[in-house]
Amino acid sequence: MTVYGWVILGDAATKRVNSQEIIATAGKSGDLGAAIRAWEDDERHRMVHELGNLGRLVNDALDRLRQARDT
Repeated sequence: MTVYGWVILGDAATKRVNSQEIIATAGKSGDLGAAIRAWEDDERHRMVHELGNLGRLVNDALDRLRQARDT
């Protein structure tokens, strides 16, 4: 079965992200849906953090360009 890009095989689910195979398992709780949601939440937070870092790098580069132009 496939759910939102996840291939579910019993108590485990797999998904390919950036050429990397991700495996989520139900674990001791037995709740595979919770394991998938937890991974997706962690991935979302990681992406937001990385985009914030990229934004700061771009802003710093633009500030340096403006300063160089104004001198």
